[in-house]
Amino acid sequence: MRRPDGVAVRCDGDGVSWSELARRSNGVARALLDSGVERGDRVAVLLGKSLKVPAAFYGVLAAGAALVPIDPKSPPSQIERVMRATGATRIVAEPERARSVATLAAACPELSHALGVEDLDGSSVSVMSWSAVDGMASDEPPRVDVGGLDTSYIQHTSGSTGEPKLIRHTHASALAFVDWAVDEYRLTPDDRLSNHSSHHTCFATFDYYAAARVAATTVILTPAAMFLPASLAELVERERISVWYSVPTALVQLLLRGNLPERDLGALRWVLFAGETFPEKHLRALRARLPQARFSHVYGSTEVNVCTFYHLPADGEVSGPLPIGRPCSNSRALVVDAAGEPVEAGATGELLIHGSTVMSGYWSDPERNRKALVQRPEPGGFESTWFRTGDRVRTLGNGNLTFAGRADLQIKVRGHRVELEEVENALLGLEHVHEAAAFAIPGMEDSLTIHAAVVVDPGSGAGQKDLLKGLRRSLPPYALPEVIDIVAGLPRTPTGKVDRKQLVAAISEKAGDND
Repeated sequence: MRRPDGVAVRCDGDGVSWSELARRSNGVARALLDSGVERGDRVAVLLGKSLKVPAAFYGVLAAGAALVPIDPKSPPSQIERVMRATGATRIVAEPERARSVATLAAACPELSHALGVEDLDGSSVSVMSWSAVDGMASDEPPRVDVGGLDTSYIQHTSGSTGEPKLIRHTHASALAFVDWAVDEYRLTPDDRLSNHSSHHTCFATFDYYAAARVAATTVILTPAAMFLPASLAELVERERISVWYSVPTALVQLLLRGNLPERDLGALRWVLFAGETFPEKHLRALRARLPQARFSHVYGSTEVNVCTFYHLPADGEVSGPLPIGRPCSNSRALVVDAAGEPVEAGATGELLIHGSTVMSGYWSDPERNRKALVQRPEPGGFESTWFRTGDRVRTLGNGNLTFAGRADLQIKVRGHRVELEEVENALLGLEHVHEAAAFAIPGMEDSLTIHAAVVVDPGSGAGQKDLLKGLRRSLPPYALPEVIDIVAGLPRTPTGKVDRKQLVAAISEKAGDND
């Protein structure tokens, strides 16, 4: 074991060494194996952020099972749907979630064992307390035969129909991403990695898996650090975080409300961000505050992990929308038209990704797999599998890819095609705007109207009229929002992206109340 006495994970001021984490993980694995878990069985992990999380994650994998991480803040109905859809046979939870686990046990017939809880109110599910699990800790890992094509984890994201998308990654696809990240960002045992997201998201793959690959340290954020920019800045300083992986929104809040001039963030050497537009003015200001750090715009999805990247130049300004860069060394990119034919350089089309980090498919969902995974001929007469991202991109003259919008975020307003992300970018370019989201609302006779929600400087006094006046300088009349709501904050998904569904639902509910 590399660095057995080195710190593996820290959370809320407490830490655990790699040797102790291995002991605890082996205990979880042995408890699962004693319960009869078999190779490939799905094991759900329903834990809040704590030192128990990595022990559970690594323990499930050490037992040869497939990890199903679940955000405990998810609605109970969604947790149940994930459990039922994956057919999870075991769950690892906390004592305070006994009632939730009991409810799941009644609804999920496959569930037979629960670790971490002591009583399920007469349920037939067998239970084992955390103290009993810890009592099985061992220096000896279990001997389990696991192959690269076996399922490593199944992550879930929300689907457009309300049913969760269950993304299956193998050990091979997970390690392909990790090995690329370790090499590209030159991770060492001295690094300390962190991000703000829930541990059930693809962001966590970077921390937990890449850190383990080089025996680096993962710092798990406390709730205060997740939601209070000043607390986050203090934590980044105190923990000497060197690699931070986040979304622009969190970084903007860190810049605006983190009291950065009072903090020593000199240990931070890489800032990775993804998922949404980074307002140019804020990016410029943050880079000025962190002159020692490199910035990397990465692109991907849960289905492919990171598949393209763009390192911002160490010196010199970057103007205009940031490219999503070039494919990673383990990936290939192809831009195609609606018929699936490659487009000319500079033309816009859908991005397809092929490579070793692509998921093996959606779990038990052949219809989704048919739509998302396509076969294309290769020289030599064989075919390769490509993932349809649903994102529209174009290739720049220097070979970099630039994001042109989601295929499902392109709408038609009065006969004109409008990119909602173009509206958002125009809003973010205005002086007093910090966050913005544009979304479509059904109008009369199946028409669509554009609405926007924005966060502005509290003392600016900027209102809808001011913002519309600014937008007219960059947007055609048909692309102007019909309504601009000034809000205190935008609803977010667990990965930090704007939750447009929640915004649309709020508008629809408001309209219903006015009827």
